[in-house]
Amino acid sequence: MSEELQSILLEDLKITLPGIVLRRIALNRHMPRVEKLSEHVHDFQQILLYLRGEGEQHLDDFVVPVSRGTVLSIPAGRPHRFVKSKAAAPICLAIDFETRNGNDWPDRGNLNRNQLATVESRLFDLNVLQKKKEPSLVAIASRILRILGEIEEALRDESAYLLSGPVYRRVMRVLEQQDLAELSPKSISNELGRSLDHLNRQLGDEVGITVGQALKKMKMERSGKLLRETDASIGEIGSVIGFDDQNYFARWFRKETGQSPTRWREAMRKA
Repeated sequence: MSEELQSILLEDLKITLPGIVLRRIALNRHMPRVEKLSEHVHDFQQILLYLRGEGEQHLDDFVVPVSRGTVLSIPAGRPHRFVKSKAAAPICLAIDFETRNGNDWPDRGNLNRNQLATVESRLFDLNVLQKKKEPSLVAIASRILRILGEIEEALRDESAYLLSGPVYRRVMRVLEQQDLAELSPKSISNELGRSLDHLNRQLGDEVGITVGQALKKMKMERSGKLLRETDASIGEIGSVIGFDDQNYFARWFRKETGQSPTRWREAMRKA
């Protein structure tokens, strides 16, 4: 994330749209208080977008893994708590609003790199605007609405859902305990004693993803951890997760994150 992105707090907004009233938008660069929150509830609906950091949101009986790009919609009155799982301090955008038509927003989505770039650009604009002596309320509202539009689009993408469940946990156990370089969707289904089609259907019904997508997610997490926490070469890291060709790994990583492994490592170590 851009080093220029700074804390934002805009309260008492009262931006009214059909069916909703926006109350508050907040972004904090360092949020130690959210690293491990006790369970709590709000009297308003809340959108949470994670821009850095990893952890879990506990929503009633569900556990939702969160990382960069994860967006959650938490209705008023729903108990939730966050537990940080990585060393980096989380950066989370929170948008609070009231809704007149009940909760018709999906629970979870994930912003792609283009959506994240748009959101971060609008957040930078908001930071500049809020520092002005007499900021334009129209300009502020337009930036917030563009942010909300990107978030709603991600939430409406049902393919992005990822809630924990028994089949998902079994798949993740295989991914965590075995050599990623040797795994494929077929070998994972064999390990669990199911056909790949059957396992994909079960996993899709439960959390909305395929075995291949779960494998890719784990490869991203493992490569990110190695880039962030070790001095292993790009080629060595690619080999660990199953890419013998360093250039192929670099292209894959750039496609998923929008940055080369080298630049991503530099950015994470500066954060």
